[in-house]
This record gives sequence, C-alpha cells and structure tokens, in this order.
Amino acid sequence: MCSSDLTHPSQRIDPMRFLLLALALTLTACSSAPEPRIQLAPIAPAAETTDSVVQSIELREISLPYYAQGEEIGIVEADGSVALRTDILWADLPPRALTLRLAQTLAARLPETAVAAEPCPLLSRADLRIEIQVARALGQIGGDYNLDGQYFIIAGNLGEYERAQSFAISQPVEGIGFTAISVAQSAAFDQLADLIVADVAAVTPADIGRR
Repeated sequence: MCSSDLTHPSQRIDPMRFLLLALALTLTACSSAPEPRIQLAPIAPAAETTDSVVQSIELREISLPYYAQGEEIGIVEADGSVALRTDILWADLPPRALTLRLAQTLAARLPETAVAAEPCPLLSRADLRIEIQVARALGQIGGDYNLDGQYFIIAGNLGEYERAQSFAISQPVEGIGFTAISVAQSAAFDQLADLIVADVAAVTPADIGRR
C-alpha cells in the first residue's frame, strides 16, 4: 500500500463532529440580526420653480470624502473626531443616492429642463455638465450638518460657459437620532440645489452656443 493511502487515526475527520460544527456556524450566522438601514429624507415639493434657457443638464456623480462614500454613517464626536457608525447603515451608497436625489431636486426646481444623473441617458449631449466636489459632509447629533466644497458648471455643446463656485452650508440637526442626521443632510443638499438653480437660471443662450 502506498504511503499516501495511510491516514493516521488522529487525522481522520469525524463526520458527526463535522456536522455539529457546520450546524453551529449556521446557527451563529442566522442568530446575528442584520443592521438597520436608513434612507435619505424624501424630496420636498419645490416651493417655486425657475425658468431657464437650458434644455438639458448632466449631473456627474458627486465626489464625496472617503468617510462619506461607504454605507457607514459618519458623525462628528464631541472631541471633533469622525466616527463611522456600523450599528446603523445607509440604505444605499451615498455617492449614488445623493447624486440621484440632487438630480431629482434640480428637475423639480427646473421643470422645463431635463436633468439626468451620470451616466446620462439622453440621446443628445446635454447643454450643461455639473460636477460637485465635496470637501466636508458631516453632521453632529445635537449640532449642525456641514456641507462644504465646490461645484462646476460647464457648457456641454458649442458654448464656452464655465463657472466654479465654492459653497459652505450649515444645517441644524434637530433631533437625537440618525434620522435627524439624514434630514439635515437632505436639507443641506436642497440648499446646494438652490445655489445651482440660481446659476443655471442666469445662463444665456449664447453661453450654451445658441444664437
């Protein structure tokens, strides 16, 4: 008999022991409750709408800081440090969720303008491309939610329009739970939408290559 066919008794796998181990692992996996997840606050109806000569806008995916890109919720602790909480998670990844929400908010405020998040499904090239780079997106329970960064508006066709604008938005966090953070975050992005809408409304036909 070849030496490879010899198995020391201590190396043999006990089928019953293996079965019990597999059962224990299964019960452990089943007994751990999934983390609760929180959605972004719903979009509030636009109090007023704005007319614009811009027919279409492409919104690039929002660039967020590293701590705000994942499903963990980042909050500011009392000592100023950033904590990523894992006991409750975002229902969707923030870059995608916030981009889609902002696109819907812009569309509600600019009813005559087609607004689409990247990748743009429109057949023709959009009149304007909007890019947003967020430097800070943090809230503190019992404090404020701060949204700082820059946005860029660029003509997409034959125009030569370019605008770079910094923003620093602070929104009170009214409440003690993570839902309060979500509400304040959405309110801050609504303020950002108002800033963008004001710039889009000021665009002229010549800015976007129309004579």
